[in-house]
Amino acid sequence: WPHVTYSEVCNAIFSPSYKKAPGPSQITYSALRLAWQADATPIYLLISQCANTGFHPHLWCKTIAVALCKPGKPDYANPRAYCLIQLEECLGKVLEAV
Repeated sequence: WPHVTYSEVCNAIFSPSYKKAPGPSQITYSALRLAWQADATPIYLLISQCANTGFHPHLWCKTIAVALCKPGKPDYANPRAYCLIQLEECLGKVLEAV
């Protein structure tokens, strides 16, 4: 595998919308962007080492599932009347993007 570059990590952090919902840790893309602007080196080293070794931290794999009612369904006792949205950790999404 080719090594992860600084620009790949930067693009993975700045490409998604800052409005994306965070995962269980509540670390948002806005917070990641502020941390990257303050000091990008630790974030780059963390993501690149994880990617280069093939390690995906267990905490970054945790998700929150939220059930949303689909509008206009006649019977909300039916499970098909709901849509599941899964909120993943932003750092996990960054790692998957590189």
